[in-house]
Amino acid sequence: MDITDCRDLTSLQTITFMIMFLQSTANLNSCYSYIGIALRSALRMGLHRNLGYKFNPIEREVRKRVFWVIRKMDLYVSALLGFPNMLDGEDIDQELPLEIDDEYITKEGISPMPKDKISLYAASNAHARLMIVLSKVIKNIYPVKGGLNQALHSPQSPGYVVSHSKIKEIEGDLIQWFERLPMALRPEAEASEEIVR
Repeated sequence: MDITDCRDLTSLQTITFMIMFLQSTANLNSCYSYIGIALRSALRMGLHRNLGYKFNPIEREVRKRVFWVIRKMDLYVSALLGFPNMLDGEDIDQELPLEIDDEYITKEGISPMPKDKISLYAASNAHARLMIVLSKVIKNIYPVKGGLNQALHSPQSPGYVVSHSKIKEIEGDLIQWFERLPMALRPEAEASEEIVR
């Protein structure tokens, strides 16, 4: 497989698993390179766009899931390595995956989850929302232009200033993120072993 010419979801999922392996072995430089390939392939396939009307429910959800896994890895690994995100949030209109497990999704339609059961995608989506907050932190607290790096290397700079309103906005985002968490995902909650893993 030529990973630089990835044009189908199965190949992209394979690359995504390779990235997960590299991430878990702390090989972040190679991981970052593969994320770039995966993200560009996802963009070429239009996974960042909400084009659900063209696909059956299974295809629609797989497209969302693959895209958001790659997006989260881009945000996370870029933050760890101190690199900018490869894709701006303004360029995405793809929705987060539905919080419905696989057995409730068929080509014909989507059935609701039982009321007493929480989907594994609730945790995945909560993580995606947290990564979006992280990207705001990096953009507003540690910007490349006019940020800490410039203050450290400029003798005439009196210091590094961070907008108080941006801090409050991000703090509000974190509070909203926590309030949106299902009870089963909160630290004090009793969750099933499957959810805890």
